[in-house]
Formats: sequence, C-alpha cells, structure tokens
Amino acid sequence: MRIIHVTDTHLVAPGNLLFGIDPMQRLEAVLRKIEADFSDADLCVISGDLADAGEPDAYQMLRDRLETFPVATRLLIGNHDDRENFRSAFPEAMTDNNGFIQGFDDLEGTRLIYLDTLEPGAIQGRLCDKRLSWLKRTLDGAADKRVVIFTHYPFVSVGLPHCEKILLSNPIDVMPLLHAHDGVRHIFCGHVHVATAGQWEGIPFTISAGTCHHIVPDFVNDDARFVAMTPQFDVATITDEKFLIHRIEAQDPPVLAIMPGV
Repeated sequence: MRIIHVTDTHLVAPGNLLFGIDPMQRLEAVLRKIEADFSDADLCVISGDLADAGEPDAYQMLRDRLETFPVATRLLIGNHDDRENFRSAFPEAMTDNNGFIQGFDDLEGTRLIYLDTLEPGAIQGRLCDKRLSWLKRTLDGAADKRVVIFTHYPFVSVGLPHCEKILLSNPIDVMPLLHAHDGVRHIFCGHVHVATAGQWEGIPFTISAGTCHHIVPDFVNDDARFVAMTPQFDVATITDEKFLIHRIEAQDPPVLAIMPGV
C-alpha cells in the first residue's frame, strides 16, 4: 500500500499572494509531481491548513483542482481552516456524528484514522471529550489491524521553541488511547512547517514541511523565520514487513552524474 502525505497548502483566494508567493502554484507543482511519478498511490491525505484564512474561494479552488487529480484524496482541517466554509465546499468529506471533520479508512489490514484537531479561536489544537470518545471507539474497532494516524497538530514536543505553545493542548488524554491499542504504527502531522521525524512515547511520527512557506529550524529562539524552500510531500509504503517513508521534492534538482546499477 502506498499513501501520499501532503500538508499546509495555505491557499488564498485566486489572484492573491501569501508572503509574496502563490500557494496554489506551489501546490500545483506537488500535484503534478504526484501525477507524474505516483499516480498509482492508493490514497493521498492532505492534513490541514488547506486555506490560510478559511476563505470559501480558496476551498473552491482546491475542489476544482482535485476534480482532475487521479489519486483518491482525504482532507483534514487545521488551525487556519474554517470548519463551516470547508464543509460547504466539500459536503461529502468524512464527518463524525458530532459534525467534526474526521473519519477512517480500512486498507490492506491498516486503519487510517483522520483527526479533526481544530479548536476555533485557540492557538493550540484539541481533541474534546466527544472527539476523544470517537477516537477510542475507532481504535477499539481496529483491534485486529495496524493503525496509522493523520493529524494536523503534532501531539507532543517537536524540539523547536516557537512551536511549543501551539501544539495539541491535551496529549495527556490522547497518548494513552494510542498505547492502549498497541498497534499504532505511525503518526503523520503538519502544522510545524519544518521536516521532522522521531518518536513520541515510542510511537514513530513524521512531520512534513508542507507545500507553501517553510520555517527555518531554530533550536534557541522563539521567532519563526518564514522561507520558501522547494515544496515537498511524503510517500509512505506500508506492508506487513515494512513501513517506509520517503520525502519527495516537487522539483527535481540537477543530475550531477549517473551511477550504473549493479
């Protein structure tokens, strides 16, 4: 099974720029790369901050583009998104019984869980009691499956001072649920705009830097310096024997030489 992870598209209304760059143009480069090299993927997950200001026109632009995208796609929302505007543009998106934009797919023995961590008006994400109950039921229903989590907000520290106060506000409620399942293989996140990987309490996680602007990693200062590196995404290959993640840039760099295969 092959899963594409894209995040932090930060789309703005057509004709507008964000920090002097065109977020749609940068997303387009990623989608074209996927179409060229990974069109056989089983699924693409875009994990939030779809629109920089939650504008209806930005969501409509995304919808229009995805209509011709050959890979089935699941959409999450992040702190920059507007839940109602998103739902208006994507009424068919997965929604739980309480109206949160979350759901799951079962593919090849794996339950892929998509979380809605948006807490409107707050700088931190949150899984409220209703969302925690939903997550517990969804994990309980996957007792015989491995589990992969997709979330906009990282759950625990990522080692960057400017991020420490804008992560999920209640990991103490979430992590025990993941440990209770004993089959959570990976957590995919966005939000940070810095490519990061590691483990939280023994569970591996990967954060993609995203398609729009990026942040220079700074292990000392609270300030975030925005830059525009090459848009990127992750490709996960998941089987019973292996769990591989490759980071792909939207534009290929110049080839310096070719080493013949052996």
